[in-house]
Amino acid sequence: MRARVTGIAVASLFLIASCGGSSNSSTASSGVVPTTTGKVNPMYAKFCAASSSLNEAMSGPHGENPAAITDPNEMKIAWAKITDLSIKLQTITPKLLKKDADTMINSIVAMNKIFKENKYELLAIAKKPTVRDELTKIATDPEITDASTRFNTFLMQNCGV
Repeated sequence: MRARVTGIAVASLFLIASCGGSSNSSTASSGVVPTTTGKVNPMYAKFCAASSSLNEAMSGPHGENPAAITDPNEMKIAWAKITDLSIKLQTITPKLLKKDADTMINSIVAMNKIFKENKYELLAIAKKPTVRDELTKIATDPEITDASTRFNTFLMQNCGV
């Protein structure tokens, strides 16, 4: 059960922070349904490409590497890539999205810090209620959810996702 809670917290953050995914539940509940153009706005092409790269790295429960779930070395590699791509995306984010990107990416960096402090050992993390609580707090932060909704709306309108 505890391992499942940690997994849910991490998966929730991925869904929230995944730059290429859409968080329609928040959007739908607000009555606003963003539409996608299916085309990349040339003005944001570099940003859209960086967002797509981050989305690919974040696909799956622990990045693009499912072995990261049980292998701390693989987890470290996956999160190093996710964190690096997040920071790179943050530097090229359009000004109108900067605050939202900062909120989302800071949460990814914070999670990586927690994972690093715990040597990327998910099974050990699952046995530490305070660490699980820290991860859950990040994953369920309403500021991150709201930022993700705005960010994903922008992606749908300008990046064709």
